[in-house]
Amino acid sequence: MRRYLLYAVISFCLLLATLFIFRTPLSIAAANHFLTQEQGRMSCLAWSPVGFTEIHISKVCFSNEQADVFGENITVSTKSVEIAHLKVKHKPIVSGSTPAVMTPLSLPLIADRPLISIKKLHLESPVLRQPLSVSVHEAELDSFTLNGDILAQVLVYNDKVTLNADLQSHGITPYLPSQIKTLSGRLSSTFDGIQAVASVSLDANILDRTLDGCEITAKVAGELISSWDLNAQSGDADLSSLDIKLDGSACEKLSQHLRGAYKDMLSASWRVVLPKPLNISSNSAEIPALTLEDNNGATAINLKNLSLDVGEQVVQTDIQLSHHNPQLGWLELQSKLGIRNKTLSLEGDWLLSSEEVRLPQDLKFQDFVSQGDYVLKGEVGQTVSLDLATQSSMGKIANSQAQLDNTELNLTTHVNVDMKQLADGILQALQVDVFKTQFSAERYQVQDVSGKHVLLNSAVSFDEDKQFTGQLEFQVGSFKKAEVRGKDVTHTLTLNGEFKDNKVNAEVDGETHLGLVATPQLSFRQVVLTSAGLLAEQTSLEHVLHLDDFEMLVKQQVDQQLHHLTVMVPEQSFLTLKPILTQFEPKLQLSEGTISATLQGDVNEQSFTFNAALEEGGILYDSHYLSGLNIPVAGKINAGKIAFEDSQIDIREVRSGAVLENFKAILSSSEGDPMLSNISANIFDGQLFTKQIKLTNQDQSFLVEANNWDLAVIANAAKNAGVELSGRVHGQLPVAVVGGLFEINGGKLNNIDIGLLSIENNESVEALKAQQPSLETAFGMLERLNIEKLSSDVNMSSDGWLDLAVQITGVNEQQAEPQPINFNYTHKENIFQLFRALRLSDEITNEVEKALN
Repeated sequence: MRRYLLYAVISFCLLLATLFIFRTPLSIAAANHFLTQEQGRMSCLAWSPVGFTEIHISKVCFSNEQADVFGENITVSTKSVEIAHLKVKHKPIVSGSTPAVMTPLSLPLIADRPLISIKKLHLESPVLRQPLSVSVHEAELDSFTLNGDILAQVLVYNDKVTLNADLQSHGITPYLPSQIKTLSGRLSSTFDGIQAVASVSLDANILDRTLDGCEITAKVAGELISSWDLNAQSGDADLSSLDIKLDGSACEKLSQHLRGAYKDMLSASWRVVLPKPLNISSNSAEIPALTLEDNNGATAINLKNLSLDVGEQVVQTDIQLSHHNPQLGWLELQSKLGIRNKTLSLEGDWLLSSEEVRLPQDLKFQDFVSQGDYVLKGEVGQTVSLDLATQSSMGKIANSQAQLDNTELNLTTHVNVDMKQLADGILQALQVDVFKTQFSAERYQVQDVSGKHVLLNSAVSFDEDKQFTGQLEFQVGSFKKAEVRGKDVTHTLTLNGEFKDNKVNAEVDGETHLGLVATPQLSFRQVVLTSAGLLAEQTSLEHVLHLDDFEMLVKQQVDQQLHHLTVMVPEQSFLTLKPILTQFEPKLQLSEGTISATLQGDVNEQSFTFNAALEEGGILYDSHYLSGLNIPVAGKINAGKIAFEDSQIDIREVRSGAVLENFKAILSSSEGDPMLSNISANIFDGQLFTKQIKLTNQDQSFLVEANNWDLAVIANAAKNAGVELSGRVHGQLPVAVVGGLFEINGGKLNNIDIGLLSIENNESVEALKAQQPSLETAFGMLERLNIEKLSSDVNMSSDGWLDLAVQITGVNEQQAEPQPINFNYTHKENIFQLFRALRLSDEITNEVEKALN
């Protein structure tokens, strides 16, 4: 028994010794026996035991179709596998070979295997821009930590492999585009054999200089999630958590635009948002949504359902533009873009809403709303057609000279654009087939003209030879200019001509009907104005105005420098103005005379000369009658101010209670105001004179000189029964005009010769005698008094009350012993009422009034 046991021990020892001596070839053979051809082959293995629980492998070689692996100084124990150096050389797949079909991972993980540690892992591959050198440490089972060129954590499961890497690893830098200047963050990825899912948390700074002199910087921060299916060769990417900011402030070309008309409307800084995952394949991409927002939140551009197909040369997307800023308001635009083999199709609509839009020339729109649609079709680089229709409404349109309220504008057009001729100018490339507009406003004001309800319809069409036909219809519900107002205005205009060399030449025919034109004093109905002329570099137009029997001719010549205007009233009866003048003052009536007038000058410079004449005119106003009026008027108008040339005015007779005859005056101007000077007239069988009267509303004062007035005529006008007065007086009457009313203050009249005062059977005197018998002797001395000296203070209030303070010195020769008599007398009477009574009893005036009525 002992002998048998001894042989067994010796045999086992010999077996162990044999195995140890031939361990290398036996190990290689055993490994290759269990490895399939696809899994690979082991070509070298050198190992030796270190104690009973540890093996040292000095080198090992392994290769398959995908890689060659070489390891050195490997220590294997029951708890760990420590590798000093491991070199892996990747073999690329041969081009043209059929891609392998990937299958789900099913890794045969060993639950109680030793932990692996690789001090230096060297990776080489044609797909790598430079070899990678890392160390691998497995602190826990199937959990690996990588250091070196790649800083990462790898977790291995039986059905997947996960990776968590630092993006600042030196091994990643060579694979970044040159535009990325800095990158930091982490990459987390999971691979199940078919699909790779990655999550990237990053912070990157990008600088792009693709355009000369234009630097665009970008800052990208946040998380990106993506996946890729190796079998389908497609994947998706979720960039919704990325914060992507673009900054073009260093781009000089962009800055030039921002400093110009688009200042404060566009920003140089933008933010890119991709809220939904992208679908990507080898030759196409689908982006459900992409948004560009400017830094101040004013503009957002949304691209939806963006589809790119490189093979088919197809681009399709839905475009939405939203813009808001204080200068423009809210703009919403929607478009559908399609490009297929250079065939362009773009159609969409827009809505613009703004509380106020300010444009050059101090033009501003308030409560502005515009909507419309458009269709653009054609070959890119060839000819494209545009159909456009807009509807706009504005609460107010205003600049320094005009204002329109509650305005609507509709526009329809069809144009063709030859893109090959755009270099020669837009007018050369543009062919307008149809252009129609409709404009309306509820209220308007243009300079000093205002009114309600404006409607403007226009249509123009062009042929290939630039010949055009245009129609215009203009309606105004009402208008007002200063005190002039009107309503129911209709204007039609037809133009036929050509547009050549950027110039218009056309024949013009038009007609205007005014339902009513009025001032506070007058109104006209059914006024007709016909117009004809030529529209060219110098426009010439002639207008003829008909108003009942009144006729007026207007000629215009307009070019870039001047606007010459001539207005002529041919000689015609003064009575043709009766419908006009009687509306100024219903009590005014015309009896005879002829009129004529001419005005000509430059409208732009507001400079005109004029002349007019009234010959042998007759006017009856209330009970005032003027006859024999001869008024020639001439002068100039500059900037609205009238300057009269000296003109002699003659009026044969003015019957207004007191009768004035042979009235003469010079009409002229002083400091821009009209005035009468050298005024003279015959009155009370004498004369009156005054040097100057201004024909303005301003307060003024002037002196009226009375010469050789007959007291008998004055007393007869007063019709004071029982009182007889004779003699002649002269004096001065200072007249003041205050608030349009006349006053006399401090006037004085004195006798020229010896007069006579006789009082006999006067009711007032007889009443005083009865009340005070003691006065009978005194009044008896005045019954026939020769006036040697007479003076009177004259004052008149603005309401017509005349106060006379009369001082008389004389002798009653009927007395036995004539003695000098001093008599002071105060008289008060309303001269306006007196003159009115005289007018009512004027037989001549009454006869004229009966004839006119």
